[in-house]
Amino acid sequence: MKTLVSYVLQDQKGHQHLSEVLDIREPPITYSPDPPVSQIMKWADEKRQELSPDKQLIILSIYKI
Repeated sequence: MKTLVSYVLQDQKGHQHLSEVLDIREPPITYSPDPPVSQIMKWADEKRQELSPDKQLIILSIYKI
């Protein structure tokens, strides 16, 4: 399943709008149209580890595509 994550990277100088398409493994049949939030939060934590300490990652929206 693919999920589109729209987010903002923010620091003292300004902000930057970005998005990524994530390929998330799920069972082949799911009964929920919602994206898997726990896996998105895990991705966000990993992404925050890559950023410098003065930057913040803010998730704006998540869409299952």
